[in-house]
Amino acid sequence: MNFIVVGVGFWGRKWVELLQTYPNASVVGTVDKSEAAAGWSQQTYDIPCFPDLVTAAAKTSADAVLVVTNPSQHKPVILEALRLRKHVLVEKPMVTSMEEASEIATAAQHAPGKVMAAQGYRFLKGAGLVRERLAHGDIGLLQAVKVRFRRHLPDVIENPEHSIYVLPHSILLDMSVHHVDLLRYMTQHEVASVVAVEHDTPDNAFKHPSNALCLMRLHGDIPVIWDGDWCARGAATSWEGEWQFVGSRGRLFWDGVIDQAFSTSVRLEIPDQEVQELISVEPVQERRLPLLEHFIESIEHGQQPEPSIEDNRKTLAVVFGSLDSVLQKREIRL
Repeated sequence: MNFIVVGVGFWGRKWVELLQTYPNASVVGTVDKSEAAAGWSQQTYDIPCFPDLVTAAAKTSADAVLVVTNPSQHKPVILEALRLRKHVLVEKPMVTSMEEASEIATAAQHAPGKVMAAQGYRFLKGAGLVRERLAHGDIGLLQAVKVRFRRHLPDVIENPEHSIYVLPHSILLDMSVHHVDLLRYMTQHEVASVVAVEHDTPDNAFKHPSNALCLMRLHGDIPVIWDGDWCARGAATSWEGEWQFVGSRGRLFWDGVIDQAFSTSVRLEIPDQEVQELISVEPVQERRLPLLEHFIESIEHGQQPEPSIEDNRKTLAVVFGSLDSVLQKREIRL
């Protein structure tokens, strides 16, 4: 599949590097108005860089557009790509408001191109196994979910001038979106309400608070606590976070350990029974590969890749509801 990558900043370059090493994909063009981005594209991979998507589409044989711009610019790029009859893979968050999501959904209904949000954590084997075990009733009726996320982002993005350091509500908008998608996918329950608060820390590297707490309720009045920290001190979690599913019969845990093999513990604990280790190691070198494979295979078979716009709108409703809760200091019903 031939891609045009729109947005050749920090993460856009990472995507170009991945696509250039993946056997079933290639980058035939990039789009960025920055001279530095254009120079990198040309000099590093001999990929032509264009000032706009229309020109790039006219001068290349692209099948799909990968959108890696600032989220505020996602909507016009997606709409233009659909107008040009291209498939679209868009980085999260797909859009910056529910109104934008509705506009894109309407455009997609009348376009041959399909749109997928790049929410790739749901494709990990551990996530699929948790979904299967919960559906099978291994822990009985679901009573509660606890999610803990700890990373020190300056260790990953060392440039303090990166836009994420000045993005308001970044821990919610840029990170909780992954965990909300996982929550919906693994439990197969939708979120009915959310209360969220942010708080600052003395070692915060961001312009705005880098910590947040969310209390969500799934349909069926099932509570979920999400505790996220962008500037954590001490032991970090994996990007997927640490999960505990509490049931009427037992507990299911999904914990990731940061190492080259991505050691992950999916275990079932039933009172008075021996602990069942369901997964101990899941080789994951690149978390974007499974979603890229799913996107390409789905398009090749004429199917809608997931999460679709409609699916991702339900995740975004929770994230934007969290932002509203922080600002309005009240529970938001979805």
